[in-house]
Amino acid sequence: MLREFVIAAAVAGTALAVAPTAAADEPHGPFPGDPPGMSYDAYLSAPCYRWDRFVFGRGPGGEPLACHWIPGQSPIGMDRPPEGVGFWVLSPKIYGVQAVGSPCPGSQAAAQSPDGLPMLCLGAQGWQPGSMHSGDWGNGNDFYPAS
Repeated sequence: MLREFVIAAAVAGTALAVAPTAAADEPHGPFPGDPPGMSYDAYLSAPCYRWDRFVFGRGPGGEPLACHWIPGQSPIGMDRPPEGVGFWVLSPKIYGVQAVGSPCPGSQAAAQSPDGLPMLCLGAQGWQPGSMHSGDWGNGNDFYPAS
């Protein structure tokens, strides 16, 4: 009787050990929807150094941030950035990695393209790579496509 029990336990253990595991998408951070390349040591208005690709970060309280260069935000008052420096600004809610042109939830939504470009939801146009910048009147309504 003991022999059968040991054999059954060994067979069950072997079956569990060699069974394939489910391979779900791995989360890329502590927040749902965080894309790869997130910076988790970002601070609002602090300097940052990646404003072309993989621009998203999280502040100390988990707030979504994006690394951008903004005219007039230079620490030395210039209207152009010091060499290689951007600044962390507030970002809309981040929806992970999305395909260009795919449907999106509406305004005030950000995502990352598969190759790391920042994207915004442009309504009927879907997700589009680029970012918003201040217009001539400082209202933040000019969309600049990513290059």
